[in-house]
Amino acid sequence: MHNSCQSYFIIKLLLFTFLINIVSSRRFPEESYFSTNYFENQQYVKINAALEKLTHTPQWIKEWPDSSVKMGQVSGVALDAAGQVLVFHRAKNVWDGTTFSDRNVYQAIGEPAIPHPTILVFNETGGLVDMWGENLFYIPHGITVDGEGNVWVTDVALHQVFKFTPNLRTEPALTLGEKFVPGNDDKHFCKPSAVAVHSSGDFFVSDGYCNTRIIKYAPDGTKILQWGRQLGQTPFTFNVPHALTIAEDQNAVCTADRERGRVACFRADNGTYIHSYSHWLIGPRIFSVAYAPIQGGRLYLINGPSMGVPVRGYVIEYTSGRLIQTFAPGAAFHNPHDIAVTPDGSTVYVVELNPYKAYKFVDEGLKNDSSGHVDTKQNGTLHAKPTATIEASGVVVTGGTALEGWGGAAGGALGAGGAALLALAAIALLNARNRGRKGVSRRRWEYGHGEFKLRRLLDRRRFTRVHSDDSDEEPAPMLPALPATA
Repeated sequence: MHNSCQSYFIIKLLLFTFLINIVSSRRFPEESYFSTNYFENQQYVKINAALEKLTHTPQWIKEWPDSSVKMGQVSGVALDAAGQVLVFHRAKNVWDGTTFSDRNVYQAIGEPAIPHPTILVFNETGGLVDMWGENLFYIPHGITVDGEGNVWVTDVALHQVFKFTPNLRTEPALTLGEKFVPGNDDKHFCKPSAVAVHSSGDFFVSDGYCNTRIIKYAPDGTKILQWGRQLGQTPFTFNVPHALTIAEDQNAVCTADRERGRVACFRADNGTYIHSYSHWLIGPRIFSVAYAPIQGGRLYLINGPSMGVPVRGYVIEYTSGRLIQTFAPGAAFHNPHDIAVTPDGSTVYVVELNPYKAYKFVDEGLKNDSSGHVDTKQNGTLHAKPTATIEASGVVVTGGTALEGWGGAAGGALGAGGAALLALAAIALLNARNRGRKGVSRRRWEYGHGEFKLRRLLDRRRFTRVHSDDSDEEPAPMLPALPATA
């Protein structure tokens, strides 16, 4: 009887400790990747080990841009042909939980547009050389510059896409969508997120927040085709296609499929699915992606706040899927939203929603000699790089859980105790799945980040890519484009 009472007391004490951990948990501090808790000796040690395997470059240039320039929520960043940096911000307007109705209608219709310049143009040294975009926008989102110097932007409050020519900044030369009216047909968008422009003049729009689709247009704005669906686990299923980039040398357009934690690439000519990239170290949310056609092609991306991974920038080799670099201002970003990179990969720009900041990073190795591509330690041995999952045959494995949307970079109020129990449960489940299954030809990396087989992951140089030509999944969109059904 005494032993039973003692056991009961111990169980109550453990439950009380668990509840205290949940209540008192906090975000991890900026000075280190992770807090001192259970994961310090479990998942986070492995994450730190993975980060140590990567080259920590490009390096943050702290004095860029001019600190006297004030910005609001910074939603977009782009580069023009002259190397100038265009920063798209919201001034005093803020996108929060009260900005839109349940039907995605902007709640401040009738109020004037932002009266301040929303597009700031900086030179390489951080000096402000131009500003424009006043009295035009409400909730700015994406921005890009094409080869002719035209500036393309999206506004999620207006549900519109705009093109501005170099000689006319006060009114758009092309407008797509109906002002303040959300929709999912050929004449309407619902919170369009980004634009990417091909050298041919064709351009792509990610109609990301409500409609989960990518649309291709001719230079005059005539719709060519579209793809994307909301439900299912096909390569064409999106959960907020948030950003776009074009890899012309690969004949690909890639999107940061934000809430699926992947970069998905499609043929730029007909929308056929090529492959996608995901990695447990990057986590379940990817906010933006940019492409540089160097050394076979590189993808530069930023993840977003989620449970259990640091918020940082990452560089992936396009062909092999190897993670090769990571970068951040200090230990981590807070809430990065967009990224741009120079064609030679030497300079990267990132903007954040909160704090309202823009960052510049420089890879001195590429800046001084872009021909070098072998990454070695001082003793001459090669780095063993983690490799992103390259999925081209159907279902993309993200390894997500229902709790990953709760917190910031450290998991928020879930707490160390709850996270520890979840991890133990996950490990036990995976061990049970693997027990007695040696004869099953299942690739270890298909389990995503939950299995923590880091040593094998780091030792594996690359994965075999399965081309989508042999896939039984949804075929490429054909002309004429079919109406959206998702």
